[in-house]
Amino acid sequence: MNESSDVKGYYEGFADEVLLEDFRRFNLRQDAVRRLCHRYIPWGARVLEVGCGVGIISKYLQSLGCRVVGVDLSENNIRIARAYAGSERCEFKAFDIIEDAGDLPALGVFDAILLPDVIEHIPKDRYPGLFEGLEGRLSDSGIVLLTYPSPEYQKHLKSNHPDRLQVVDETVELTDITNASSLRLVYFASQNVWEKNQYNHVVLTADREHDPQPIEMTFVERLRYRVNKRLWRFRNRAFLARQRRGR
Repeated sequence: MNESSDVKGYYEGFADEVLLEDFRRFNLRQDAVRRLCHRYIPWGARVLEVGCGVGIISKYLQSLGCRVVGVDLSENNIRIARAYAGSERCEFKAFDIIEDAGDLPALGVFDAILLPDVIEHIPKDRYPGLFEGLEGRLSDSGIVLLTYPSPEYQKHLKSNHPDRLQVVDETVELTDITNASSLRLVYFASQNVWEKNQYNHVVLTADREHDPQPIEMTFVERLRYRVNKRLWRFRNRAFLARQRRGR
């Protein structure tokens, strides 16, 4: 069941069976995605959400002042997303990010591209083409944010709960992403959600320029630096004196 039509058919029923539950319960995995977006997506950014599902994250992105394009394989998901989060700041399109990759330029250029728990549902041999297409849609300093199950958690599911897996459910290593992309890794973290070290969060950037300008410190940061500098010198004064005397 790996043909594109089979995968699309699977996800047409996925919203009614699974995703609508997220309007009834508070999903901790999605809350972790929201925190990642809040940390890395600048206010007012133009964002492409790949695998937008029923629009829950897309609606949150609008609260950050973002203009959003949400795409999903499932027309049923898109119908629900439009009803929930559609606005003048957010449009949704039924779009196969792999099969329709040639149509990506029509979507425009983005400051951020978000793939929330999507990359594991794409066959690994399609990663190079996927990232080539996405990178072509990024602004000069644009970022790509990915969340996905940790390899350890995915292996646990495959061994103990195979019924929880979707039609395509890869075990993704960080190197699977970095080897397929020319973007620079700026953030990686393992996240506790319902269980320990359950998900991985990754941020990549198209910006490879070094900025020689020093980072501006706040008053508190400058004060902390000065205190730590004095403490460091005090703690090491005896050792430094001995070294200067040749002992």
